[in-house]
Formats: sequence, structure tokens, C-alpha cells
Amino acid sequence: MKTKNISFSIIFFMALASCIQFEKEGLIESETAVTAFKVKAENLDELKNFDWQTVKEMFKENDEDQEITLEFEFVNNSQIVTSKKRLDNFTFKLTGKTSHIDNMTSKLKRMIDKIADIEVEEVQITIKV
Repeated sequence: MKTKNISFSIIFFMALASCIQFEKEGLIESETAVTAFKVKAENLDELKNFDWQTVKEMFKENDEDQEITLEFEFVNNSQIVTSKKRLDNFTFKLTGKTSHIDNMTSKLKRMIDKIADIEVEEVQITIKV
């Protein structure tokens, strides 16, 4: 009986010792990064007048080599057709490093401005006819 108690005690303490976890002292740092930003609009003016500084602020804490994606989507829900040509849904998506955010936002802004100008020209042509 004594042998059983001693054996049981030894096994119990060995199991207990193996389950003990040591807590690491100090702060545990975890890195987080914003890797994607998407804007969806139903009006081209919303995209054209978008505050581009917001995009830069979203990624300011990222590492310079972090891969990021910027995506802008236009959804045309209008049922009215004002000309033979109609601007329907489109998406611009760019991927690059955080260090290239200025170049990426500049490209997206130019693309949106060109699309908005095309729509204005179409409306003007329709009005003239």
C-alpha cells in the first residue's frame, strides 16, 4: 500500500511539474499592419472628391516594405441612360509597398479623374444632340 501511495505521489508530482508554464516577463509585442483599403461609391463625384490624405494615414504605421492593396470601385445603380454610351461598374486595384503610397494614390487619382472627365464629355455630347 505504501508503494502504491509513493508511486502515485511521484507520478502526480511529475505530471504537475510538466504542466507548469513559465510566464515570460516583459511586454509582448505584436505587430499589426493594414494591408488593404477599399472604397465603394455609387457616385463619381464621391471618388473624384475623395480625401486622399485618409489613405496615407491608414498605412502610416506600416513597415515600408509591407505589401498593400488599394481598391476603388464604382457601382452605377442608375436606371437612366442619358446617351448611347453608359459608364457602368468598374474597379481600380493597385498593389505595392507602403513606401510607394504617394505614387499609388497619384495613379488612382489620375485614373478616376480621366473616367470622370469621360462621363462629363458624354453628357455634353448628349446635350448637344
